[in-house]
Amino acid sequence: MQSHWRRAKPSDLPAIIAIATAIHPDLPERADVLAEKMSLFSEGCGVLIAGDDVFGYGIAHPWTLHRIPPLDDFLQRLPLAPDCLYVHDVAVMPASRGSRVATSYIEMLVRLARANGIEHLALVSVYDTSPFWARHGFRVIAPDAASRIKLASYGEGARYMIRDLDQRG
Repeated sequence: MQSHWRRAKPSDLPAIIAIATAIHPDLPERADVLAEKMSLFSEGCGVLIAGDDVFGYGIAHPWTLHRIPPLDDFLQRLPLAPDCLYVHDVAVMPASRGSRVATSYIEMLVRLARANGIEHLALVSVYDTSPFWARHGFRVIAPDAASRIKLASYGEGARYMIRDLDQRG
C-alpha cells in the first residue's frame, strides 16, 4: 500500500506518541507538549499514512533563528516575527523509510515556509543524523554558550542546523 503525508489531526496524537516513544526512547516528550505544538501551527504537522495506519510524523512551527526551543517544554506562543520554520521532529518507523518519505515532508515544509514569507528552516539533529540533513541542504551552525546548554538536553552529538531557502530551495 502506498504511503503519503497528510495534515496531522488531534486524533493522531496517540500514534504520534507511540512512534516518538519507539524512535526517541532517550528523548521523551509529554503528549501535552506535542499537542501544544500541533495546536499552535497545525499547518506544519503531518503524519505519514498508508491506509488508516500512521507510520511517521513531522512537527514544525515558525520560530526565531538561533533560539533553540527547549525539549519537552511548552512554547506558549509563536514569535510575532518568525524568521525560520523550526523542524521539531521528523520520525518514520524503520519499515516505512525509503522512497523519499522524509524528503517529501521536507519539500512540503519548504513550500509552507515560502508561503509564509519565511526564508530559513532550522532544526536540531539528533542521533548522528546531521549527514542526512546535510544532504537536504542543512548546515551545522556552531553554537554559542546559550545554545550549547539547550543542545545538551537533546543528547550527546546534537547539532543545530539551518537551511537557507534561496530561489532553488
